[in-house]
Amino acid sequence: MPRVHIKTYGCQMNERDTEQVSQMFVERGYTMTARDEDADVVLINTCSVRDQAEQKALGKMGMVRRRRTPLVTGFMGCMAQSRGSELVNKANVDLVVGTQKYHRVVDYVDEIIRAKEAKQMDDERFSIVDVEEEAASQNTIRDHTLKEKQASAFVSIMQGCNMKCTFCIVPYTRGGERGRPIADIVEEVKRLADRGVKEVTLLGQIVNLYGRHEFPAVDGKSPFVQLLEAVHEVPGIKRIRFTSPHPIGYKKDLIEAFTYLPKLAEHVHLPVQSGSDAILKRMHRPYTAAKFTELVQRIREARPDIAVTTDVIVGFPGET
Repeated sequence: MPRVHIKTYGCQMNERDTEQVSQMFVERGYTMTARDEDADVVLINTCSVRDQAEQKALGKMGMVRRRRTPLVTGFMGCMAQSRGSELVNKANVDLVVGTQKYHRVVDYVDEIIRAKEAKQMDDERFSIVDVEEEAASQNTIRDHTLKEKQASAFVSIMQGCNMKCTFCIVPYTRGGERGRPIADIVEEVKRLADRGVKEVTLLGQIVNLYGRHEFPAVDGKSPFVQLLEAVHEVPGIKRIRFTSPHPIGYKKDLIEAFTYLPKLAEHVHLPVQSGSDAILKRMHRPYTAAKFTELVQRIREARPDIAVTTDVIVGFPGET
């Protein structure tokens, strides 16, 4: 069977998506390789948060094709979603797969290989572009390829974001918020614990607002806190992290969870983005600098020794 290399750019979500695709290739009989020089199939999982990330992906594919032309080349992920069929001609690739179609990548590669074998001496191009939305695609990121004695793992709990901050392309490349059922996530964590994983990081573009449009609150607890409590009960799991959150998702129930769920890591990532109320308004961030400071204080009251990290955008348009 052909050998496959996947290069990943971008966030932890992309890393997790690549892991899922790799596992599906292995199950189909393909061999994963760490070097694109050794691969028959070269795929790049792309990011669109910054232009530099797109340029890196395009440059990498150009370098691969200049060195030699693999049997199949393609882009997956956010840049694939936003640029679509344009990439077929721009980068001369065979496959462009969007963010809701990772589970179809192996089938598409099989199809391209069969088509090329059937047209061995034919110059006619055959390519596949699929950037359409697909219901329940968030439920397909659930399998893992673990290394020996791997102690930590990413668990995707949702896809998409509805916030539409003015600096962010994610709602347009990942779609609207779509959460996986709590029971499915817990079963995945149990399987990881059975394989020796001690720490899980729950992933979502707006992770602490998980399930807000799909699942009900129970006893005043949001779906995300319900999920944290359920994962906390999984035997063998020693530490729980989550990323990337939004400040407005730190409601009273989540802050209180840090007082009674000791497996929650003593760290929160809290993206402030700007300390200027005027800039925050332009960013469509629904809080003020004072509200953010108050939130940090409440989190530290719940867990005094907690570490807080943040993101800051410098030079936002209109900022002086």
